[in-house]
Amino acid sequence: MSVIKEIYDVAKDSAALTTKAAALKRALKAELKLNKKILADIQQSASIDTERRIAIITMLDIEELSAAVRYEIPYVALSRKKVTAELTEKYKIKRILDYDLEKLIEALYLMISYLKKDCKNTQIDLNLRLININKYNTILLELLG
Repeated sequence: MSVIKEIYDVAKDSAALTTKAAALKRALKAELKLNKKILADIQQSASIDTERRIAIITMLDIEELSAAVRYEIPYVALSRKKVTAELTEKYKIKRILDYDLEKLIEALYLMISYLKKDCKNTQIDLNLRLININKYNTILLELLG
């Protein structure tokens, strides 16, 4: 095989990977933006009852987050950013300092998935959980920029 053919093949594969990474990023951002709209009452600290909180939880979408957790995706190709000290201070979540995209996606997926399965548990502070989900969702959107 000629060197030119090899270079062509590598360039073609790289372009395909870039296109796929851009599509993955768009899909994740769209889902996160949708969840942000669903969480608007929480973000605005609106006075809502437990029934509304449960409705919000059931509406949260995790299809793309789930796919990102299940399948090996090129996280670095989507974003090389990490959670900075400024973001942890801004959102008051120190435990996620230096989380990369993969860790943050997994954490958000687990938080939403758990809450969807156990939202009727009276031991859980739904408002606090939703506030944290909103923060993680917003930080993840910032990392995807």
